[in-house]
Amino acid sequence: MEETNMKKILLFIGIPLLLLIGVFLYENSYNMKESTKIIHTTSTPLNAFIAKPSHGTKQQGLVVFVHGDGPMDATQDGGYKPLMEKFAESGYTSISWDKPGIGKSQGNWLNQSMDDRATEVNDVITWAKQQPNINTDKIVLWGASQAGWVIPKVMASGEHKFALTILASPAINWIEQGQFNTQQELQNEGKTAQQIKTTTKKDQEILTLLNNNSSYSTYQKIAPEENAMTKDRWQFVQKNYQSDATADLKKITTPVLLLLAEKDRNVDIQDTKQVYTQTIPEKLLTTVTIKNTQHAMLNPQIANSKWLTTLTAIMAPKDQLLDKDYLNTCQKSLNQLNKNKD
Repeated sequence: MEETNMKKILLFIGIPLLLLIGVFLYENSYNMKESTKIIHTTSTPLNAFIAKPSHGTKQQGLVVFVHGDGPMDATQDGGYKPLMEKFAESGYTSISWDKPGIGKSQGNWLNQSMDDRATEVNDVITWAKQQPNINTDKIVLWGASQAGWVIPKVMASGEHKFALTILASPAINWIEQGQFNTQQELQNEGKTAQQIKTTTKKDQEILTLLNNNSSYSTYQKIAPEENAMTKDRWQFVQKNYQSDATADLKKITTPVLLLLAEKDRNVDIQDTKQVYTQTIPEKLLTTVTIKNTQHAMLNPQIANSKWLTTLTAIMAPKDQLLDKDYLNTCQKSLNQLNKNKD
């Protein structure tokens, strides 16, 4: 009798466990061929991640991923893979890389200006064009957030020809974006009007130091106790805080898919939409607002919980991490590109 009960218990535990393992393996297995490669750019060697279409899928072109802010590795800890899989299914190879100083890439990403980042992107594309097993007939730029200052510079340089650019949640002006984000986050946290006023005043003091090209030691004297910038971060902000995409956007001559998050607290989507509409010819610009989503285009059901987001990223990234409308809109844009004549 005890042996029979034990078998029932093991069966009761074992079946759900096997199902859980099966779901985990499926959710972390993607329909694409993955590899890595060290790319020697003009500034530093970069560790690149390459995702190609699976065997039997015709190669249509290349998608170059351009990171947002922060110390990101090539796949954003796997967060890019669901999108890369969609691109692979449409026949596109994706290429991304660890930022300088992250993973196996050399250098320090905090030493880069937006111009440096644009040069880096151009260097990677030049490398890709030299690879016989990568189809670069159609080159697509995909970028999020801070990439909104990098990608327009890449296109404005004229170094390469692009079939399409996909920009998710880009800002226009660095200073204005920072001010908007601060206001939104403080309001979301339920801060009082006085607390918001105090924080805004501190930010204005920091902006004055930046305008005066002040040293890090001077910044430290007024730095907030929480979330104070490191020296490297201070110098990075000094290089880039005057960034504004407007002038470069005026030079764009290729199609742009602008994706805006309806509930974005990082970027003022109305400002972004207005500037893009005013600077890019109507025939080149397609704007899509992804409903009920925030800045990172995560699945709205998990976006407000760091715990749920982390758990989903581990257990079910393929189907549950990113917003489905966002993924489908990105893929449809490449499918449409495949239908267009060269």
